[in-house]
Amino acid sequence: MSNKPIKGQSGKKGAPSDRAFTRRDTLKSGLAAGASVAFGVFGIIGKASAAPVTMRFGSDSPIGAPHTKSAVVLKELVESRTSGRVLVTIFPDSQLGSNLTMTNAVKAGTLDGVVTDASHVSAAVGEMDVFNLPFLYKDTDHVLRFANGPVGARLKPKVDEAYGCELLGFASDGSRNLWNGKRPIRTPADITGLKFGVQASKIQRDTILAFGGIPTVVGFKDLYTALQTGLVDGSDKTMADILQVKLYQVTKYLTLTNHYSIVSTLIVSRKFMDKLEPKDREIVREAAKPAVQAQVDEVLKSEKDTIAFLKDKGGMQIIAMENPKAFSDKLDSVYKEASARIGADLVNEARNFS
Repeated sequence: MSNKPIKGQSGKKGAPSDRAFTRRDTLKSGLAAGASVAFGVFGIIGKASAAPVTMRFGSDSPIGAPHTKSAVVLKELVESRTSGRVLVTIFPDSQLGSNLTMTNAVKAGTLDGVVTDASHVSAAVGEMDVFNLPFLYKDTDHVLRFANGPVGARLKPKVDEAYGCELLGFASDGSRNLWNGKRPIRTPADITGLKFGVQASKIQRDTILAFGGIPTVVGFKDLYTALQTGLVDGSDKTMADILQVKLYQVTKYLTLTNHYSIVSTLIVSRKFMDKLEPKDREIVREAAKPAVQAQVDEVLKSEKDTIAFLKDKGGMQIIAMENPKAFSDKLDSVYKEASARIGADLVNEARNFS
């Protein structure tokens, strides 16, 4: 508060302020002060700036994991480019549930965003399973080029409609390999009778069955305990998963099968997007592109680092398949079922993509 005397109390003889300080003066002074505060805070008298819109983004992995990298980059870009009009709060470590739970929460409009495996989205859009076909894609780059081409463009509107969302980009969690704590896997016969933790994906279950294993649906956050207690003998999670949640502590043998190159989708609820001004909506869409690429880059780097770690310090035995064709030859029934369910033309399009 200013130390200057209030006008009307200067004490100078004959000054206009010698008159009594009236209630009208008080009201006028109060209104002027109020107007000054209003202008200083809001810029325009009587018009407040809109409050920031907050996006709630879930991840089933730790904040430093490659899988969460897309969320971290999205947060940085969106908050910077909107000058704080849109804020992103990340909930890592399955705080909001499994990937499947969070995928359905986006559909319900109770969660704003998540990066989720195509296998979860395929529950409502069966054609998305084309990205899950085993031993079909050479590597992560191959399957992502396919997803980012005409097939992905055709499937995007179906995903948007089925999940009340916008599919803003395709990411990856990398290649999957078979690993377990019972015995080395060098041939399909070595898989017989082993219990494998899988996701709620028909193709993933059918693949383990075709190899002679026993598929058991286990959420990611429960996998360590499931391995520790013997509920399952192994799984086929990615290299990053093995390292980030220390699955190498409860398993022994890693066979480099690379049977899947997992495609993930970054989806954002339509309910959230509708809250944004058009310019901010476009900023979120554009930010998703470098965000998913950052996840892919982090995943590929992690794969190399993890193999080196597992060999040197992780205590796992790294094994090569004796005959890769012996594994892929077991999968005729998987491809036949997929062709009947999602379309032979679509499966052939994937097979012929180079």
